[in-house]
Amino acid sequence: MKKTRIACLLLTLLMASSMASCGGTTAETTGETEADTTATDTETMPETDSLEARLSVPDDLGEKDFGGETYRAMIQERWIGYHDAEELTGDVLNDAIYTRNANVEERFNVELVLQGMAHEDQAQGLKNCVISGNDEFDLFLGGAVASGDLAVQGLFRNMHELDIDFSKPWYPSDAVNNLTVNGRMYLTASDICLSLAHNTYCYYFNKDLVTNYSLEDPYTVVSEGRWTIDYLQKNIAEIYVDTNGDGAAANDDLYGFATEKVNSLPAYYYAFEIDTVELTKDGVNILLDKVEKNIDAVEKLRTLLYGSKGTYNYTGADAMGSGGDLFVRQQAIFAVSKLGDSAGWFRESCEFDYGIIPYPKYTEEQECYYTVSGGSINMAGVPLTVVREEMAATVFASLAAESWKVLIPQYYDVVLKYKGARDEISTRMVDLILDGRNLDFEFVYDGFKGYMYDMSDIFKGGTTVPAYVASTQKAVTTYYEGIRKLFYED
Repeated sequence: MKKTRIACLLLTLLMASSMASCGGTTAETTGETEADTTATDTETMPETDSLEARLSVPDDLGEKDFGGETYRAMIQERWIGYHDAEELTGDVLNDAIYTRNANVEERFNVELVLQGMAHEDQAQGLKNCVISGNDEFDLFLGGAVASGDLAVQGLFRNMHELDIDFSKPWYPSDAVNNLTVNGRMYLTASDICLSLAHNTYCYYFNKDLVTNYSLEDPYTVVSEGRWTIDYLQKNIAEIYVDTNGDGAAANDDLYGFATEKVNSLPAYYYAFEIDTVELTKDGVNILLDKVEKNIDAVEKLRTLLYGSKGTYNYTGADAMGSGGDLFVRQQAIFAVSKLGDSAGWFRESCEFDYGIIPYPKYTEEQECYYTVSGGSINMAGVPLTVVREEMAATVFASLAAESWKVLIPQYYDVVLKYKGARDEISTRMVDLILDGRNLDFEFVYDGFKGYMYDMSDIFKGGTTVPAYVASTQKAVTTYYEGIRKLFYED
């Protein structure tokens, strides 16, 4: 789970600005240019992150005319609204999507045909297409977990064999590096997929309750690098108030921390820098139980979730299924959710000021804050049967570039920041959280057969990490051996 981007530089900037703001003065903005120009993961990063600077970054695609051909994309239905807009409506995000698509169509003389499909229909549709040898789609945008399973079946092209420059800033460098194994990358992430931002896991806190319970300002704790699982356990996870006085913990009491304990758990692997599996040309190595830190981190998380009186124990009987419902009702001081909730559910429902911060670190010595997006995000793949390679590569690259230049600034700055975050420091925290996202083959190719989505099973029955690995290692190794062959064998 290697990180090569500028999260630590952003954290330095954040520390200075947030401390100034907490002191009652106007937050300084000096240093932004220095942070941006210090980035070394791509030579095409602009000097500043302004809209004007983004527009000036060349995509190097040249001038091509595809004679009015159709570019056909199969898109996961739940996210089709982030890809297709029929007309200008005055809504900032809708109009940015419309503009992006129109720019690409006009520049390359193509017609975009964007088809939303349920994920189960996508899988069968892609299989039918490849088995029959049909050149029916030029791009596949499907859920991460389901897409990894399709890649293992050999349904996608190696994207590094196409004429696409993945050093450009509209392809997250960490995702490209981590999803490339032995020079092969069958699925990737790009800024075409706004779901990467929308589904990013983070923490929320109720500002009034933080004050009422005399807790430190979470922004300061994060900025000083002290936001760790130990800090959370010591200062927050033991806060509990039996609101109705019945002596039984229930969802109408007040808790220090509320969270569901399945879907949001994989983000802790990234937050704590825990590697679970390694692929090499010689075989599969299980790492989860080989590093003492991994075992300790999982045990700390077990204590937080199941051994803390102030942690709300979500059950299937609760309405929202995330702990966020308690947060909205002001019965949880901190809660886990996704960034997209700040522009939707929380924005509309929270009648109080809230803040947004990243997942905690494992220890203060860890340099940066990391997270991941939920498994339903779109991943991009090029079907094996694509024959119009130049058009497929060019239009994909252009859509990614235009998303980065036109669409992403609107989504981040208007939807997430100004609509969702409720103060200046929160907007900087959004940057920090988004820069800490990571994706790797363990996340995409897990298929619910590895360790990425099984952390909740480790907790069941009180089993230890070594015991759990011992009981599952044979099956997991066999499964990943099939994935290793995808990358290392012809």
